[in-house]
Amino acid sequence: MICRLAHFASRWSFPSLVGAVLFLCATQTLAVPVAVPPYKLTTFKGIPPAGATQPDDLAVSADGRDLWIGYGNGVDTTGRGGPSNLVQYAISSGLVLRNLKIPGHIDGLKINPVINDMSATENEDGNPTLAVIQHTTGKVNIYRFAPLLLTGGMDDLVFSLGTPQHVFIVASSQADITKPVIVEISGPLQKTNTQITPFLAGDPKPVLNVVTNTSERADRIGDPDSMTLDPAGELVLDNRSDHSLYIVRNLRAVNPVLRVPLTLDGTPVEVNDTIFTTSTFGVSSTTGTIFITDTKANKIYTLTKPYFPPNEVYTAANVVNDVGLVDLNSGVVTPVVTGFRGVHGLAFSPTVVTIQ
Repeated sequence: MICRLAHFASRWSFPSLVGAVLFLCATQTLAVPVAVPPYKLTTFKGIPPAGATQPDDLAVSADGRDLWIGYGNGVDTTGRGGPSNLVQYAISSGLVLRNLKIPGHIDGLKINPVINDMSATENEDGNPTLAVIQHTTGKVNIYRFAPLLLTGGMDDLVFSLGTPQHVFIVASSQADITKPVIVEISGPLQKTNTQITPFLAGDPKPVLNVVTNTSERADRIGDPDSMTLDPAGELVLDNRSDHSLYIVRNLRAVNPVLRVPLTLDGTPVEVNDTIFTTSTFGVSSTTGTIFITDTKANKIYTLTKPYFPPNEVYTAANVVNDVGLVDLNSGVVTPVVTGFRGVHGLAFSPTVVTIQ
């Protein structure tokens, strides 16, 4: 309607009206995400290096000073072409500390809390590799896996916080649907034949639906994506094909696998990254910053508020382009920021507060 008025005004030589209306049209086109009070959304001051586009997963360093972001650059997700960029920023200044080239399409990104090295999975749809970046030197090592359990790619990974340390990886896009959706690295990393073992089958049975409190003969986890740890040390996996989060507990527990079906405004909703307000070492914090990537806008945002109640859960509802607060009892996702163009990655950086 406004743009039609601009056309009408131009015919009648109202230059000031035309300028004002065209400005309104432009601002509509360039709309930015909007946060719900008391949340405050700002643009991160770090600038992508030349050629780095489509920011996706991100991670905060163990000391809380640095932000790592993987830029997919539109690279094919089966490993053909590349490279992707892995960029390390100083959070305080936005200064680029490292800009590394990673073969293939970078996806999952996590920091090893024991040695502080960065790990990144590549190629979520085929020919998967794992890149490990030494945090002191920036040296990149690439590892491949024994092919027995993998007929697709790898999407995300999680380091356990206990001793001994366990490393779990999401096996995505399995061509053979009888293969697992979560595997565990079972030996030392090797250049060509790193050993893995199955951890969670694609059709775990039974599964407890926490919203209805009923046992289900669950459908296959058909589109696993991002994964994280909850404060209890359990794996939390998002499955896009049934709009759910799966919580994987001790497999000898009475209810070893839980499903939380997610809804937003009463409608099932697909999500990407899901995070808890904890540090890289799993320490809960009531103050901090959530970092958000918008892949289509090629931007990184910061989200803050005065107080984060302990262990809040946030998710990137990537289809509707909202960031929402998740109630794990009801599965309800309440939007706290709306209007992204292509929201994907989330990471929380705690601010340490000491009572004197």
